[in-house]
Amino acid sequence: MPRAEPTARSLLICVDERSPVVEVPNGDSVLFGWRGGEITVGTDQALTAGRIHAFGDYWLMSNCGAVGTYCVENLEGAGEYVKVRAGRVGVPIPFELSRVTLTVGAGGNSFTVYAPERRTTAGPGGAGIPLLDEESRYFQVLVCLCEPRLRDCGVAAVPTPAQVSARLSAADRPLGRSAVNYHIDYLATKLGIVAPRGMTRAWKRDTLVTLALKFDLVRPEHLGLIPGPVPA
Repeated sequence: MPRAEPTARSLLICVDERSPVVEVPNGDSVLFGWRGGEITVGTDQALTAGRIHAFGDYWLMSNCGAVGTYCVENLEGAGEYVKVRAGRVGVPIPFELSRVTLTVGAGGNSFTVYAPERRTTAGPGGAGIPLLDEESRYFQVLVCLCEPRLRDCGVAAVPTPAQVSARLSAADRPLGRSAVNYHIDYLATKLGIVAPRGMTRAWKRDTLVTLALKFDLVRPEHLGLIPGPVPA
């Protein structure tokens, strides 16, 4: 998805390709609701579904409805979302690129919010020593395990060792299933994952993926480390 660039630290809201982009300067707010069966964003007091308030490098969302929960998804993450239940006011949303969905079902029930890029506090040398070696074979295995969820946050399945082996094996550098399992065990040890008694290897893979995505150890830009075509 192309990234819009907010100016003067403003918030941008895009309902669809036919509607003009709504700019919300820092400190201002807009309302949203339905008009003629379609979502509309603006200052019209007749829009009563909710309110969005631009606040620094994040934003606040209010659900003014009596029933129903709104869902704000992080389009740059790996499945993170915030639920804004009916009647909640001023819920902070930390995502820079979000999809706000107001109802379940097909049709025009969502819009996109572009927030200003966040400021960071890390100075020179502030990154520290990385936990994982991104040039290693074990990191390729971890990226491959995370790949389905990075490409589609709604995917629950984690690749099997056989699928990882097939994905990462090249003619000049094969990787067997036993080697994949070795790398998975090494990653689990390195990240402090201890499987409870009776847990399967599938549990270990699922836990690795959840942990890696939760703490941004694997991010979308790491997909370039995996060779070959994307699996269908």
